[in-house]
Amino acid sequence: MNLSRRIVAIGLTAAVALAACGGDDDGGSSETVPPAATDTTDTTDATDTTDTTDVTGDETADGAESPEVVPTIAPDLPEEFLEGTGRVAVVGEPLPAAPDEGDDPAIGMTAPLLVGQTFDGDWVTVDATVDGPTWMVFLAHWCPHCNDEIPVINQLRDEGRIPEGVNVVGVSTAFSPDRPNWPPGEWLDDLDWTFTAIPDGIDTERETYIAASDFGIGGFPYSILIDGDGTVTARWSGERPIDELESLLVDNLTLG
Repeated sequence: MNLSRRIVAIGLTAAVALAACGGDDDGGSSETVPPAATDTTDTTDATDTTDTTDVTGDETADGAESPEVVPTIAPDLPEEFLEGTGRVAVVGEPLPAAPDEGDDPAIGMTAPLLVGQTFDGDWVTVDATVDGPTWMVFLAHWCPHCNDEIPVINQLRDEGRIPEGVNVVGVSTAFSPDRPNWPPGEWLDDLDWTFTAIPDGIDTERETYIAASDFGIGGFPYSILIDGDGTVTARWSGERPIDELESLLVDNLTLG
C-alpha cells in the first residue's frame, strides 16, 4: 500500500470506529482514533522522529519569530494532505494513551510542549508555564461529536464562562481529504472557532498524527487540562454539556 493510501486508512479507521465515552452517565460519545495513533510506545521526543531544524531568532514569512525548534513537513507526504497538515513537534516525554476506564496515568505528569504553526502561519509553543492554565482540545473535521461540541465551547466563550486566564488551544488532527468539512482550517472558521488553532503534523515513519499520538488521544473530541505549573490535571473524550465543561475547568485548574 502506498503512503497516501496508508494515511487515508488511518483517517478512515477513525471515522468509522465509534465507542462509548465513560458510559451513559457522562452523556457523551466520542469517535475513536485508530490504533496507529494510540498504540505507540516510543517515548522518544517527537523532535527526534520528525525532520526538524534547530534555529534561534529565525523569521517566518510574516515576520513572526519562529521557535528554537522548527519542525518541518515530511518530504514524502502526499500533496493532497498539505492543506490540512501542520509543522508540528512535541518536546518532552509523551503522555501515555488515555485509558478507557480507571485511573489516568497521565494525571500529575509534566505535559510535553507542543510547537507548531497556526492555520495563519504564526508560530505557537503551547506551554502552560508561560501561557497559564491551558485547555487543549483535539478535533477532527469529519467527527459529528466535534461538530456538536465546538458550538458548546463557543457558548462558554460568549457567555464569559471560560475562567479568566485560561488559554484555549484547538488541535486539528486525524484529517483526511476525502472526509466531510475539508479543509479543516475553513471548517474551524465556519464554526467560529476564535481560539488558537494548530493543524497536527503527520509522522510518515510511524504513520500517525504527531500531537494526537504524543498527547495520548483516545477519542474525539479529546480534551487535556494543563495547570500553570505544567502538570496534567484532567483528560476526557467525548461531548460534555456546558455546565460540566465549566465545572471541569474550575475544578481542575488553578485560577486567579
